[in-house]
Amino acid sequence: MRKVLLKVHLVLGLAAGLFLVAMGLTGSIMAFEGDIPHWLHPSLWYVADGGRTLAEGALIAGVERRFAPARVAAVQLSQHRDLAQLMQLTDRSNVTVNPYTGAVLGRWTGPTRADVWLGTIHQIHLRLARDGRAAWAPAGKVAVSYAGLALFLLAPTGLMLWWRTKRASIHWQASWFKILFDAHQTIGIYAGLFLWMAAFTGMLIGFPSGEKAIYAMTHSSPPRFGRPPASTAAAGAAPVGVDRAIAVAQQAIPNAAVDTLILPLTAKAAYQVILRVPEETSGSAHSMVVVDQFSGQPLAVHNFLTDSEGYRWIRFNRSIHTGDIGGLAGHTVVSLSSLLLVAMVATGVVIWFKKLAV
Repeated sequence: MRKVLLKVHLVLGLAAGLFLVAMGLTGSIMAFEGDIPHWLHPSLWYVADGGRTLAEGALIAGVERRFAPARVAAVQLSQHRDLAQLMQLTDRSNVTVNPYTGAVLGRWTGPTRADVWLGTIHQIHLRLARDGRAAWAPAGKVAVSYAGLALFLLAPTGLMLWWRTKRASIHWQASWFKILFDAHQTIGIYAGLFLWMAAFTGMLIGFPSGEKAIYAMTHSSPPRFGRPPASTAAAGAAPVGVDRAIAVAQQAIPNAAVDTLILPLTAKAAYQVILRVPEETSGSAHSMVVVDQFSGQPLAVHNFLTDSEGYRWIRFNRSIHTGDIGGLAGHTVVSLSSLLLVAMVATGVVIWFKKLAV
């Protein structure tokens, strides 16, 4: 039985090794995908906690006065008190604003080098392609999904093989081969659970059958958003302010924090207030209230907590895979586990070559 397990473990490792290395390297960076732009350009993003933020309408008006005739089309608000707001203008420029003082911290147009770099890493992790529209991207996604399946099987077979020796430390005074052998087993036993969870959650993301199974098990269907309803202009009516729209949205979904604002730029458009409920741990928020820009009445309400149970589990699964569920600590665990996966593959290949030579 041990020989069979060893052969299965070996074949799976060799077949998926290169893919696992790519997934591990890119995954270690993607764990901090949302933080890296802030770290690279701290002057654009970090602010001192000033206590009470200015009204959103005042912040937007200040930016529009400074950069007229451009208007603010969307605002991304951070849930961290030491980060600036990001405003997207109609001239396609981006502006970061101190929410406590209204000071503009910086302005740029188009994606930054960091954005392009992180986007490429993201696509390689998902599809082994620099661009998701590449011809081989669909095949790359399948390959990544099956590599995740291989890792899902490698973790338990590795545990079974480890059980006989139960090696949980490295004997540094031994030969280089013994050190690598000990390292392979030690890393595997400490990182195995995290890698198995990454593989399982990744398979649910990668294989279309994963989401279908979740919806089937929860007897639910995907949430339907569709095109936002239009505002109804009344004769002589003036648009309500953005602060009024925010208040209406938070009244519709209590205890939710504003994540993103999409502002109406035409008479038929409506405010789209995207909110984050405390129970949502994934990187992006999914609750939304559409508010008529003239009457201030809610036209549509999409509540993450009530729209679809299956979708909530899908987002929870993704937050485990990315480490979002644990904040900075979760991202650190995911990043280190991804790097340890690369070390596992490297030591495993060396062990295999050495045994071939013998």
